[in-house]
Amino acid sequence: MFINSTHQLADEALKAGKAEEAVDLYTQALHLYPDHPDILSDRGVAYLHLKNKVQCFEDLNRSLELQPLNAYRFASRAYAKNFFGDLDGAITDYEKAVELDPEDAIAYNNLGLLLEQKGYVKEANDRFERADKLSKQEDDLLHVMDELEAGLPHTEIKRDKISETTPIIEAPAEKEIPNRGRTEAKRIFTSRKQFREFLRFIKNGFKLK
Repeated sequence: MFINSTHQLADEALKAGKAEEAVDLYTQALHLYPDHPDILSDRGVAYLHLKNKVQCFEDLNRSLELQPLNAYRFASRAYAKNFFGDLDGAITDYEKAVELDPEDAIAYNNLGLLLEQKGYVKEANDRFERADKLSKQEDDLLHVMDELEAGLPHTEIKRDKISETTPIIEAPAEKEIPNRGRTEAKRIFTSRKQFREFLRFIKNGFKLK
């Protein structure tokens, strides 16, 4: 949700790869809405794109201070910490994110990746399994979305046990997905939109459409 038109223009600039322009626009938006956590967080991400570590964390920390129970604030800072090489700090923030929002498959997935990098294989697999189950639920939701888009009566969303064919979401390098006989390049997800796109990719048989 955009706070005002300037905030929206800033977001569009960032998506277009114009990070410096985005920072200027976010700053203008903050003049109208000082200390707004969403704008601060978004500007922090823009600073990350500019590799400005100090300003990035100044904004992300402030947005978290304003919303200390918001899981997304911790997940955003975790991503930034990992980007700037603070693996332990990123793990701590992702753990707090999933504590606050135990339904966040992206945070579980990314936490698993970082734990795996530290050599905590069992702990990582536990997080991957949780992300796997949540991804199945997301996939069910996608099915309903597709049926609604096609004008079809939607089927009930089932919360049954995860099947063995559901993909394990992430790993730092290529890793075979159980029972699919395929490999999938793995990466940390940064947004639910990106996560949904990945699920559509899986649903379409690993083909971009």
